[in-house]
Amino acid sequence: MATFNRARVCTIGTQEDMIRLCRLLLDNCQWFDEPEEDQPDLTLEQLIALIGKHARLEGGDESSFCYPMIASHPYGDAIASTCRLSIRRHASGLYLARFSYDSETAFQHEDWLALHRDLKLLPMLAIYANDDFGLEKGMKIYAGGRVGDDWNRMGETFLYLIAGYEEGYPPEEAVARLRKLRKTLEREDFDLSIAGLLRSCIDNLTELNEDVADEEAVAQDMQSLRQEKDFESLFQLYLRLIEAELWEIEHVDRHLACLEAVLAAWVEAEGEDEDEDEDWE
Repeated sequence: MATFNRARVCTIGTQEDMIRLCRLLLDNCQWFDEPEEDQPDLTLEQLIALIGKHARLEGGDESSFCYPMIASHPYGDAIASTCRLSIRRHASGLYLARFSYDSETAFQHEDWLALHRDLKLLPMLAIYANDDFGLEKGMKIYAGGRVGDDWNRMGETFLYLIAGYEEGYPPEEAVARLRKLRKTLEREDFDLSIAGLLRSCIDNLTELNEDVADEEAVAQDMQSLRQEKDFESLFQLYLRLIEAELWEIEHVDRHLACLEAVLAAWVEAEGEDEDEDEDWE
């Protein structure tokens, strides 16, 4: 039986970095031509539109990038109709570029490492999961030309990317689906119960939102850290912004409402005590 994979990847940079990103995406498919000498360079908006035009031809009206754009010789692939790219400007003046896609192929970190290196080592994070909970899932961190792993939110990543926080299901159906997941967690000797996992998802979103919701304050923090030459703290702040983008913090109210409703339904149906997972942290 074929498995299903879902991934989100995000990077942060200046407008010039985003222009370089877009040109790279097009050039990897040989879709970018340098303007004539008497013509101005394409703007970021024009480049995004050109990427979208080619993506729609390949994957339909919903597509906004093509997976082969990621690297000159990619190992992975994607279901073309699921490919999404959004580039938005943060109050700090930096830009966040977020990719999302589904694939029948496991997440290929080498493709994104190649893009990270081509982008002069812009910081990048990826979260990914397979519909088989027992297979690899979690976060990849791209920094300094290398890739590393963060295993701290594996269950949360699965519940978000694959199960969609059980959003859209009536409470009783969500509980039934989570009972199946509980059997998997027990088989995999996972260290959280269903109630603990739901609470961890709530805490993750709450903490992220508290850290980044006030974009003007974040922009001021960035400026202060630059003046203080505290580049390590500045880098960590960049990563926090990227992480918030990956977890779609713009929809935090909806996600939290869904998670809290599902948790309440689970506790009521299964009788799990709200405090039984106090040590899960």
